[in-house]
Amino acid sequence: MVEDNRRNIKKIKFVLKQMLHGTVPTISTDKLADLINCSSQWCLLDCRESNEFEVSHLPDAKWVGYKNFTLFNLKGIPKDTKIALYCSIGVRSEQIAEKLIASGFSKVWNLYGGIFAWANEHKPLVDHNSNPTFVVHGYDQKWGELVNNPVFTKVLSN
Repeated sequence: MVEDNRRNIKKIKFVLKQMLHGTVPTISTDKLADLINCSSQWCLLDCRESNEFEVSHLPDAKWVGYKNFTLFNLKGIPKDTKIALYCSIGVRSEQIAEKLIASGFSKVWNLYGGIFAWANEHKPLVDHNSNPTFVVHGYDQKWGELVNNPVFTKVLSN
């Protein structure tokens, strides 16, 4: 299990090096966990599709989606709020974070490694009923290999 986790960490870092544009500051899973444990002033935004969010998400995260994302989803959130966005590994959330920054949000970070890294480090997740879970939607077979013990609820179509 420890070896699988190390291998997946390396794979995620390799993929992110190729896919992230570096246009948004990143935050590590450990740093984010420490910050949200110390302060309730963080807004966590899940940038995956709703069926992924329903399987599991970070506690207190708000679903904003990806394909149908709109700034209207952030109505009522002040532009100086500390916001951490995440998706499976950080690619979709980086794109949504770029939109937030362009619209004037000033304290925006992308969770490096996304929910996959979070889950692989055994940090807390909840299901659609806010019950603790270890289940993670792997997006599809290829991406799911980056998660230790992923559960595939549905393969998303393009």
